[in-house]
Amino acid sequence: MKRKLALFLTFALLTTSLLSACGGSGASTQTASNPGGAASSASGGDASKDPAVTFKVNNTHSGEGVQDTTMDLLIKLCDQYSGGTIKGTKIAGGSLGGEREMTEMVQLGTLDVGLIADMGIDSSIGGLGWAWLPFMITSYDQVDKYYINGWIGQELTKEMAAKGIVRVAATENEFRECGTVSRPIQSMDDFKGLKIRVPEVDACQDFYKACGAIPAAISTSETLAALEQKTVDGVDNSVYNLKSMGVLDDIKYVTMLNYMYSGASIVCSQSFWDKMTPAQQAAFTKAATEAGASFRKSMRADTQTIIKNGKFKTYEVKEDSQFYKDLKKVAVNLWSTYNNKFDSSIMEKINKDFGV
Repeated sequence: MKRKLALFLTFALLTTSLLSACGGSGASTQTASNPGGAASSASGGDASKDPAVTFKVNNTHSGEGVQDTTMDLLIKLCDQYSGGTIKGTKIAGGSLGGEREMTEMVQLGTLDVGLIADMGIDSSIGGLGWAWLPFMITSYDQVDKYYINGWIGQELTKEMAAKGIVRVAATENEFRECGTVSRPIQSMDDFKGLKIRVPEVDACQDFYKACGAIPAAISTSETLAALEQKTVDGVDNSVYNLKSMGVLDDIKYVTMLNYMYSGASIVCSQSFWDKMTPAQQAAFTKAATEAGASFRKSMRADTQTIIKNGKFKTYEVKEDSQFYKDLKKVAVNLWSTYNNKFDSSIMEKINKDFGV
């Protein structure tokens, strides 16, 4: 009887969250990208008398940084909002392997909670690549409207759930830019012949090929050596990650292409989620949502600090420039090549909301 009641309450919370997300208010849209919904914490009840649950959390970045401090914050807020019944333990970042391995651990239930890039999750479960097509999302306003608080986040949550991953809140992996050594990229002609390090992501590789560059899929750990040995002419990543990769001392120019937004999530295993009562799920969701918002704020601020203090020269790509229009045209032409790979209704939404 108690189990049936718990399942009913969980379903009710989920239904309330989804209905609220359709309403479009500031508070309700924050719940659209997670299963419990921060708004449900108001009606989730008092978790302080519930049976104690514990979780272990990890991310793939070693050392101090926004990922590490966010794990600390998540643990603190879970303890606070649950009245002490949800206790977390931090596993040293990077100690469990890469994002693919972490994703598989979450699916298996051998890792309770992870801070994982959505691209990393996709490398394990597949099917999510439509969310970061080139020149689909190019501004923070679009990120907040569609990815964090809108239909993209909702769809990602649904698709991850189908693979046994509970997506609770959004963090961030920032916009992808291009850092180069030999010359800045200020026009389509500047791409020609440049060999650019990219991740093993089809959309990244396809974009650079279409622009006339030569994409080279090289692991993060080997990128600095490839740059120093002149195996590549540049590196594709966010400014924040270019620094964490240790390549900014060699980079002379950074073109702020903003051609691809790389999202990230706080996810948990289905087994851990099911251990919590509805009140604890609401408390955990509230904690994760706040930790995710803090993560995004910190990473965006840190990015601006890196740009301000960097020795490299930055080049903006303004939306009213011919260069931007040329890039957008190349990107939109690529979208049609993915029509058979992703759901047609999703591709229709992408063209409607982000096309030219």
